[in-house]
Amino acid sequence: MNQEPKEGIMRHTCTFLAIIKETDEKSVHFDFYHVTKRPPTSRELLKNAVTLPRHYFDYLLYNGVLEVESSVLYQPLEAQPAAIGMNIRSLGSSVLFDMCFSPQTYKLWQNADMILTDISLPADIFEEYVYRLGAISRFRYLGRVDDPVVATQLGENDMIEFKRDFLLSKSGIIKTVVAFANSNNGNLFLGISDEGEIIGVNHEVEQYGDPDKYVLAITQYIQDKTVPFLTPFPKITVRKVQDKYVVAIFVEVGSELVCGLDKNNEKFVAIRTNNRSVAVKDPHQIGEIYVKRKLGSEISRRLGLL
Repeated sequence: MNQEPKEGIMRHTCTFLAIIKETDEKSVHFDFYHVTKRPPTSRELLKNAVTLPRHYFDYLLYNGVLEVESSVLYQPLEAQPAAIGMNIRSLGSSVLFDMCFSPQTYKLWQNADMILTDISLPADIFEEYVYRLGAISRFRYLGRVDDPVVATQLGENDMIEFKRDFLLSKSGIIKTVVAFANSNNGNLFLGISDEGEIIGVNHEVEQYGDPDKYVLAITQYIQDKTVPFLTPFPKITVRKVQDKYVVAIFVEVGSELVCGLDKNNEKFVAIRTNNRSVAVKDPHQIGEIYVKRKLGSEISRRLGLL
């Protein structure tokens, strides 16, 4: 049976739709659709066989962005606090994103209770849902460059940096990883010179025995030399270009202030400025970075904290 939407919801031109298959005390199992109400009306399947904790399902219902179809009357639970975040994976006429759920806003990116992945909506409709839900959005994977050849064509910039190797560039690698984590998504390539020439790290891969052990060593070093633990952790992959190994490290900007540890294990902060990773020593500037990570730039400005 169709269930009546929240009063006033019909003024909106679109809504999510849950066709419920089964419910229990804690969860709702359903097929997830998007419905366009303006002519010509349409119903598009977003995801099959979705399971969502009831308090998040009910949060969507109470906020007027979800309608329900069920063979029996669905009775929502008492409203509970919740936060929703949109992890944007790609932009264009359509937006590909993940929808993250958490009891509190500050846990959205690190400790989301539930994530609905790979949802695609037209850009204007995506923006409407962000507004109606009061959701927080961030760019996940935006700016990711996997191909070393493409990276050399683009050159070093605010989202791309080159290092010749791992063993002789350790301190620079940590500085760059920290800068990307504190500033914007970024790509660090090992095995490419500052001039953009692919020279490879074959000698280091051979020294470690195989690519997997080499990546494990890089992973362990980044873990040991950054605090707090990077979440999500950088994506580290080995690419081969004309028999030359190149390591691609994709770092996502975080919501926590990230510090590196120097050779004396002293903490330092770095940010990205144009095509350089710059250490920050001014306590006021470090404080600004911390506030931005915690609250976001726009909220920080509105509160007069920046």
